[in-house]
Amino acid sequence: MRRMLLAFLVVAAAATAPAARLAAQDEARFRWQNGQALTYKVEQKTAITETVADKKTTVGSTLSLVKRWTVKEVDDAGTATLELQLVSMKNEITRPDGEVLKFDSADLDKSTAEMKEQMGKFLGVPLALIKVDARGLVAEVKESQHGPASRFESDLPFKVALPGVKLESGLAWKRNYQITLAPPQGTGEKYDASQQYTCKGVDGPLATVAFATTLASPPEGAMDQIPLLQMQPEGEAVVDLKTGALRSAAYKIDREVKGHQGENSTYQFQTTYSEELVEAK
Repeated sequence: MRRMLLAFLVVAAAATAPAARLAAQDEARFRWQNGQALTYKVEQKTAITETVADKKTTVGSTLSLVKRWTVKEVDDAGTATLELQLVSMKNEITRPDGEVLKFDSADLDKSTAEMKEQMGKFLGVPLALIKVDARGLVAEVKESQHGPASRFESDLPFKVALPGVKLESGLAWKRNYQITLAPPQGTGEKYDASQQYTCKGVDGPLATVAFATTLASPPEGAMDQIPLLQMQPEGEAVVDLKTGALRSAAYKIDREVKGHQGENSTYQFQTTYSEELVEAK
Protein backbone atom coordinates (compact mmCIF):
# COMPACT_ATOMS: atom_id res chain seq x y z
CA MET A 1 0.00 0.00 0.00
CA ARG A 2 2.79 2.42 0.93
CA ARG A 3 4.61 1.65 -2.32
CA MET A 4 1.44 2.20 -4.34
CA LEU A 5 0.77 5.62 -2.77
CA LEU A 6 4.39 6.60 -3.23
CA ALA A 7 4.12 5.76 -6.92
CA PHE A 8 1.22 8.21 -7.23
CA LEU A 9 3.15 11.02 -5.56
CA VAL A 10 6.05 10.42 -7.93
CA VAL A 11 3.71 10.44 -10.93
CA ALA A 12 2.03 13.64 -9.72
CA ALA A 13 5.36 15.35 -9.22
CA ALA A 14 6.44 14.23 -12.68
CA ALA A 15 3.26 15.45 -14.20
CA THR A 16 3.72 18.15 -12.20
CA ALA A 17 8.12 16.20 -18.97
CA PRO A 18 11.53 27.10 -30.25
CA ALA A 19 15.69 27.98 -31.45
CA ALA A 20 16.49 31.67 -31.68
CA ARG A 21 18.08 31.32 -35.10
CA LEU A 22 17.57 28.35 -37.42
CA ALA A 23 20.05 27.28 -40.04
CA ALA A 24 17.00 26.62 -42.20
CA GLN A 25 13.41 27.51 -41.47
CA ASP A 26 12.13 24.04 -42.28
CA GLU A 27 14.33 22.31 -39.70
CA ALA A 28 12.29 20.66 -36.95
CA ARG A 29 13.53 22.43 -33.82
CA PHE A 30 12.16 24.22 -30.80
CA ARG A 31 12.51 27.97 -31.12
CA TRP A 32 12.67 29.76 -27.81
CA GLN A 33 12.08 33.49 -27.32
CA ASN A 34 13.52 35.38 -24.36
CA GLY A 35 10.74 36.22 -21.89
CA GLN A 36 8.27 33.82 -23.53
CA ALA A 37 5.83 31.94 -21.27
CA LEU A 38 4.32 28.64 -22.41
CA THR A 39 1.36 27.40 -20.35
CA TYR A 40 0.12 23.81 -20.60
CA LYS A 41 -2.89 22.02 -19.17
CA VAL A 42 -2.17 18.44 -18.06
CA GLU A 43 -4.64 15.62 -17.41
CA GLN A 44 -3.62 12.22 -16.09
CA LYS A 45 -5.46 9.16 -14.83
CA THR A 46 -3.59 6.31 -13.19
CA ALA A 47 -4.48 2.94 -11.70
CA ILE A 48 -2.15 0.58 -9.85
CA THR A 49 -3.53 -2.90 -9.29
CA GLU A 50 -1.71 -5.44 -7.16
CA THR A 51 -2.68 -9.05 -6.54
CA VAL A 52 -0.98 -11.00 -3.77
CA ALA A 53 -2.23 -14.31 -2.37
CA ASP A 54 -5.45 -13.97 -4.38
CA LYS A 55 -6.18 -10.59 -2.77
CA LYS A 56 -6.52 -7.70 -5.21
CA THR A 57 -5.99 -4.07 -4.23
CA THR A 58 -6.30 -1.02 -6.47
CA VAL A 59 -5.28 2.58 -6.02
CA GLY A 60 -6.66 5.15 -8.46
CA SER A 61 -5.60 8.71 -9.17
CA THR A 62 -6.97 11.60 -11.20
CA LEU A 63 -4.64 14.55 -11.71
CA SER A 64 -5.32 17.89 -13.40
CA LEU A 65 -2.80 20.71 -13.38
CA VAL A 66 -1.62 23.80 -15.21
CA LYS A 67 2.13 24.31 -15.59
CA ARG A 68 4.12 27.18 -17.04
CA TRP A 69 7.55 27.26 -18.63
CA THR A 70 9.15 30.72 -18.72
CA VAL A 71 12.14 31.40 -20.98
CA LYS A 72 14.73 33.25 -18.94
CA GLU A 73 17.52 33.38 -21.50
CA VAL A 74 18.43 32.10 -24.97
CA ASP A 75 22.04 31.72 -26.11
CA ASP A 76 23.44 31.98 -29.64
CA ALA A 77 23.15 28.24 -30.17
CA GLY A 78 19.40 28.33 -29.47
CA THR A 79 19.65 26.71 -26.03
CA ALA A 80 17.20 28.21 -23.56
CA THR A 81 17.21 28.50 -19.79
CA LEU A 82 13.66 27.73 -18.66
CA GLU A 83 11.91 27.98 -15.31
CA LEU A 84 9.06 25.65 -14.39
CA GLN A 85 6.16 26.60 -12.12
CA LEU A 86 2.83 24.97 -11.34
CA VAL A 87 -0.06 27.42 -11.67
CA SER A 88 -2.77 25.14 -10.29
CA MET A 89 -3.32 21.51 -9.34
CA LYS A 90 -6.19 19.22 -8.52
CA ASN A 91 -5.46 15.66 -7.47
CA GLU A 92 -7.56 12.84 -6.06
CA ILE A 93 -6.18 9.51 -4.87
CA THR A 94 -8.58 6.68 -4.09
CA ARG A 95 -7.26 4.15 -1.58
CA PRO A 96 -8.14 0.43 -1.76
CA ASP A 97 -10.67 0.90 1.06
CA GLY A 98 -12.47 3.62 -0.94
CA GLU A 99 -11.15 6.58 1.04
CA VAL A 100 -10.42 9.55 -1.23
CA LEU A 101 -7.48 11.86 -0.56
CA LYS A 102 -8.01 15.25 -2.19
CA PHE A 103 -5.95 18.28 -3.08
CA ASP A 104 -7.33 21.31 -4.90
CA SER A 105 -5.25 24.48 -5.07
CA ALA A 106 -8.45 26.41 -5.82
CA ASP A 107 -10.13 25.13 -2.65
CA LEU A 108 -7.52 24.34 -0.01
CA ASP A 109 -10.08 24.21 2.78
CA LYS A 110 -11.58 21.06 1.26
CA SER A 111 -8.21 19.43 0.67
CA THR A 112 -7.11 16.45 2.75
CA ALA A 113 -4.53 17.56 5.32
CA GLU A 114 -2.03 14.92 4.17
CA MET A 115 -2.32 15.99 0.53
CA LYS A 116 -2.34 19.70 1.39
CA GLU A 117 1.01 19.34 3.14
CA GLN A 118 2.61 17.22 0.41
CA MET A 119 1.28 18.99 -2.68
CA GLY A 120 0.88 22.58 -1.49
CA LYS A 121 4.63 23.19 -1.49
CA PHE A 122 4.79 22.69 -5.26
CA LEU A 123 2.45 25.59 -6.12
CA GLY A 124 3.55 29.08 -7.13
CA VAL A 125 7.27 28.53 -6.63
CA PRO A 126 10.09 27.77 -9.10
CA LEU A 127 10.29 23.97 -9.32
CA ALA A 128 13.14 23.73 -11.78
CA LEU A 129 15.60 25.83 -13.74
CA ILE A 130 16.98 23.92 -16.70
CA LYS A 131 18.74 24.47 -20.00
CA VAL A 132 17.04 22.89 -23.01
CA ASP A 133 18.55 22.87 -26.49
CA ALA A 134 16.79 23.37 -29.81
CA ARG A 135 16.11 19.64 -30.15
CA GLY A 136 14.37 19.50 -26.77
CA LEU A 137 17.21 17.72 -24.96
CA VAL A 138 18.20 18.87 -21.48
CA ALA A 139 21.71 20.33 -21.53
CA GLU A 140 21.87 21.16 -17.81
CA VAL A 141 19.72 21.04 -14.70
CA LYS A 142 20.67 24.16 -12.77
CA GLU A 143 18.09 23.76 -9.98
CA SER A 144 15.39 21.20 -9.25
CA GLN A 145 12.72 21.01 -6.58
CA HIS A 146 10.76 18.79 -8.97
CA GLY A 147 12.36 15.46 -8.16
CA PRO A 148 15.94 14.38 -8.98
CA ALA A 149 17.76 16.13 -11.82
CA SER A 150 18.06 12.79 -13.65
CA ARG A 151 14.28 12.65 -14.21
CA PHE A 152 14.57 15.30 -16.94
CA GLU A 153 16.65 12.87 -18.98
CA SER A 154 14.03 10.13 -18.98
CA ASP A 155 11.00 12.47 -18.98
CA LEU A 156 11.82 15.25 -21.44
CA PRO A 157 10.28 18.65 -20.58
CA PHE A 158 8.52 18.77 -23.97
CA LYS A 159 8.11 14.98 -24.34
CA VAL A 160 10.00 14.50 -27.64
CA ALA A 161 13.47 15.07 -29.03
CA LEU A 162 13.29 16.60 -32.50
CA PRO A 163 15.70 15.50 -35.24
CA GLY A 164 16.96 18.94 -36.30
CA VAL A 165 16.17 18.21 -39.96
CA LYS A 166 13.08 18.71 -42.07
CA LEU A 167 10.22 16.50 -40.91
CA GLU A 168 8.53 14.35 -43.51
CA SER A 169 6.05 11.52 -43.13
CA GLY A 170 7.86 8.27 -42.34
CA LEU A 171 11.06 9.87 -41.06
CA ALA A 172 12.40 7.91 -38.08
CA TRP A 173 15.08 8.69 -35.50
CA LYS A 174 16.13 7.49 -32.05
CA ARG A 175 17.25 8.91 -28.71
CA ASN A 176 19.45 6.79 -26.45
CA TYR A 177 19.62 7.72 -22.78
CA GLN A 178 19.75 6.33 -19.25
CA ILE A 179 17.00 5.95 -16.67
CA THR A 180 18.31 6.57 -13.16
CA LEU A 181 16.35 5.24 -10.20
CA ALA A 182 17.00 7.88 -7.56
CA PRO A 183 15.62 7.58 -4.00
CA PRO A 184 12.97 6.70 -2.97
CA GLN A 185 12.46 4.51 -6.05
CA GLY A 186 16.01 3.16 -6.03
CA THR A 187 19.57 3.84 -4.99
CA GLY A 188 20.96 5.28 -8.21
CA GLU A 189 20.64 2.21 -10.43
CA LYS A 190 20.98 3.07 -14.13
CA TYR A 191 19.30 1.36 -17.07
CA ASP A 192 19.99 1.95 -20.75
CA ALA A 193 16.86 2.99 -22.63
CA SER A 194 15.86 4.41 -25.98
CA GLN A 195 12.95 6.25 -27.50
CA GLN A 196 12.07 5.61 -31.12
CA TYR A 197 10.41 8.52 -32.95
CA THR A 198 8.48 8.42 -36.20
CA CYS A 199 6.91 11.34 -38.07
CA LYS A 200 3.34 10.26 -38.80
CA GLY A 201 2.63 13.25 -41.00
CA VAL A 202 2.84 17.00 -41.51
CA ASP A 203 -0.32 19.07 -41.91
CA GLY A 204 0.56 22.69 -42.63
CA PRO A 205 2.78 23.84 -39.75
CA LEU A 206 1.78 20.91 -37.50
CA ALA A 207 3.84 17.73 -37.36
CA THR A 208 2.67 14.61 -35.53
CA VAL A 209 5.45 12.54 -33.97
CA ALA A 210 4.85 9.07 -32.51
CA PHE A 211 7.19 7.76 -29.83
CA ALA A 212 7.78 4.51 -27.95
CA THR A 213 10.15 3.60 -25.13
CA THR A 214 12.18 0.43 -24.70
CA LEU A 215 14.72 -0.81 -22.16
CA ALA A 216 17.92 -2.35 -23.49
CA SER A 217 18.27 -4.83 -20.61
CA PRO A 218 15.38 -4.86 -18.12
CA PRO A 219 16.28 -6.17 -14.66
CA GLU A 220 15.65 -9.87 -14.14
CA GLY A 221 13.99 -9.54 -10.75
CA ALA A 222 10.26 -8.86 -10.81
CA MET A 223 10.44 -6.42 -7.88
CA ASP A 224 13.23 -4.51 -9.64
CA GLN A 225 11.05 -4.05 -12.72
CA ILE A 226 8.21 -2.30 -10.86
CA PRO A 227 9.69 1.22 -10.53
CA LEU A 228 10.56 1.18 -14.24
CA LEU A 229 6.99 0.57 -15.43
CA GLN A 230 5.95 4.23 -15.23
CA MET A 231 9.01 5.29 -17.26
CA GLN A 232 8.07 3.53 -20.49
CA PRO A 233 5.47 5.70 -22.25
CA GLU A 234 4.12 5.24 -25.77
CA GLY A 235 2.23 8.02 -27.52
CA GLU A 236 2.21 10.99 -29.86
CA ALA A 237 3.15 14.67 -29.80
CA VAL A 238 2.14 17.52 -32.09
CA VAL A 239 4.75 20.19 -32.75
CA ASP A 240 4.11 23.55 -34.42
CA LEU A 241 7.01 23.85 -36.87
CA LYS A 242 6.26 27.52 -37.53
CA THR A 243 6.40 28.71 -33.92
CA GLY A 244 8.71 25.94 -32.74
CA ALA A 245 6.52 24.96 -29.79
CA LEU A 246 4.94 21.76 -28.52
CA ARG A 247 1.20 22.02 -29.16
CA SER A 248 0.08 18.82 -27.46
CA ALA A 249 1.20 15.40 -26.29
CA ALA A 250 -0.56 12.25 -25.20
CA TYR A 251 0.71 8.87 -24.08
CA LYS A 252 -0.31 5.73 -22.26
CA ILE A 253 1.38 3.04 -20.21
CA ASP A 254 -0.13 -0.38 -19.53
CA ARG A 255 2.46 -2.77 -18.13
CA GLU A 256 2.34 -5.71 -15.78
CA VAL A 257 4.87 -7.63 -13.70
CA LYS A 258 4.10 -11.18 -12.58
CA GLY A 259 5.49 -13.10 -9.63
CA HIS A 260 6.82 -10.12 -7.69
CA GLN A 261 5.54 -11.56 -4.40
CA GLY A 262 5.21 -15.25 -5.02
CA GLU A 263 3.19 -17.42 -7.36
CA ASN A 264 0.11 -15.83 -8.98
CA SER A 265 1.05 -12.35 -7.74
CA THR A 266 0.83 -9.46 -10.21
CA TYR A 267 1.53 -5.73 -10.24
CA GLN A 268 -0.06 -3.67 -13.02
CA PHE A 269 0.59 0.02 -13.77
CA GLN A 270 -1.82 1.83 -16.11
CA THR A 271 -1.89 5.51 -16.95
CA THR A 272 -3.16 7.88 -19.62
CA TYR A 273 -1.57 11.32 -19.94
CA SER A 274 -2.31 14.37 -22.05
CA GLU A 275 -1.10 17.94 -22.16
CA GLU A 276 -2.12 20.84 -24.35
CA LEU A 277 -0.73 24.31 -24.93
CA VAL A 278 -3.32 26.77 -23.65
CA GLU A 279 -1.35 30.01 -23.80
CA ALA A 280 1.86 31.26 -25.39
CA LYS A 281 2.95 34.83 -24.87
